[in-house]
Amino acid sequence: MVAAQPAARDVNRAVSPTQSEKSAQPDLAELTSGERIEGTLLTDHFELRTSYGDIQLKPQDTGRIDFAGPDRQLQRVTTVNSNVLTGFLTNSTIELKTSDGIRRSLRPQKLSYVRLGGYLENTSRELLQELPPEKTSSLIWVYLKNGDRLSGQLLTRSLALITAQGTELFSFEDIERIQSGPTDSTLATVSLTSGQKREGTLATEDLSFRLELGPTLKLYTGAIQLIGRELAPSPAGASSSSVAASLPTSTNLTGLVWIPPGEFVMGSPTEETGRDPDESPQTRVVIARGFWMSKCEVTQSEYQRVIGVNPSNETGDANRPVERVSWFDAMEYCKKLTQACETQGKMPEGHVYRLPTEAEWEYVCRAGAITRFGYGEDKGATQLGDYAWFSRNSDSMTHPVGTKRANAWGLFDMHGNVWEWCIDRWEDSLPGGTITNSVRVASSRLRVARGGSWLYDAKACRSANRDDYSPWDRCSDIGFRVVLAPLEP
Repeated sequence: MVAAQPAARDVNRAVSPTQSEKSAQPDLAELTSGERIEGTLLTDHFELRTSYGDIQLKPQDTGRIDFAGPDRQLQRVTTVNSNVLTGFLTNSTIELKTSDGIRRSLRPQKLSYVRLGGYLENTSRELLQELPPEKTSSLIWVYLKNGDRLSGQLLTRSLALITAQGTELFSFEDIERIQSGPTDSTLATVSLTSGQKREGTLATEDLSFRLELGPTLKLYTGAIQLIGRELAPSPAGASSSSVAASLPTSTNLTGLVWIPPGEFVMGSPTEETGRDPDESPQTRVVIARGFWMSKCEVTQSEYQRVIGVNPSNETGDANRPVERVSWFDAMEYCKKLTQACETQGKMPEGHVYRLPTEAEWEYVCRAGAITRFGYGEDKGATQLGDYAWFSRNSDSMTHPVGTKRANAWGLFDMHGNVWEWCIDRWEDSLPGGTITNSVRVASSRLRVARGGSWLYDAKACRSANRDDYSPWDRCSDIGFRVVLAPLEP
């Protein structure tokens, strides 16, 4: 499993914008006030303190920094080589020189995000997948339970696992993958290159890991969700490139985004502006397995291609989200899409298309944020119009998907445009405590819808907001998006 690592500069050169491309795209900072400042970054490096070590990042290695958490001290950094790192910057300010020559010192507490040069969300993964195998085959990818994603080289040479037969010692060269338990534990399944598997408790508490971008980190094994040698470990054990190659491109879906496993707190705190009682008690949810989710809501053209009809009220642009679809209609779409792709041999083994669970939906909508909206607190909803079509800006109609800004994980219209069906039955409250994500389809007469719509105000577009509808309802502001996932979450 451990192999010689290509020099980080080679990978970075392959995925970073060229100097001419970068100069054509100014750096961009957005403030919590909504003000956007374009210019040239003067800060020569970022110091990020994470739970697994201190990391120094050069601007040319940094794609985007999102600011969230109490007093906006928590940052999530997406690098040009598709790593995701969560921690807090020790930089007291970020220096930016505007296009008219004015130097601005920006405090992290006043920032929503910073985008470096020509970095575009979701392009780094695509560029990495275009690299020749010799550039990526030696990389080890580590997914953490908090949603972070790291690439580099394991320096720890062996792993001790306590099994029913006793303690076994494995060389990492003989290990294909390590899948940890869903909670903060050391339970794990070790898949060997020979095809055998071992289950037990990790006796090794820390792994030494050299990050592709430089520093050596100590990773606590209880915080690790997945370790694999693939570019982007998939939920079913296939490499990301093979999964991506088998996606149903013939259905002309707008795209699918890989969502890593992790944990989050579902629901809203009692002090959140506009909250409803059904958003409590707050519940910690373990997303034990990753999945793919459609980048946009299912469009009218996609629905018609699979089902043969377009039931929508607002037609005229096939890229508008399909609406006037019942929960049963959405489920039928998923079934037929799965069947069509299976017939064409374009489905990863053991996977199906289905509606997202309510927990999966909120997990993706938040994209690591703990605020009212996926992009920030925004109590006055002054920035919501950048991300959503809702009552204040929609002109009482749907709009083509993907025309507003994406969230931190690259998904569009998670707020507004149309409500989105979830697979779950409706419950009047959240369960509380800690639960593991599961599909809850039972005899309840109501189903869950999430995200708000063009018809509703900002309050309904919050990440935690929940609504219930009859599964037979066909409303002009309800649509859906799909996930591609293993048969069981």
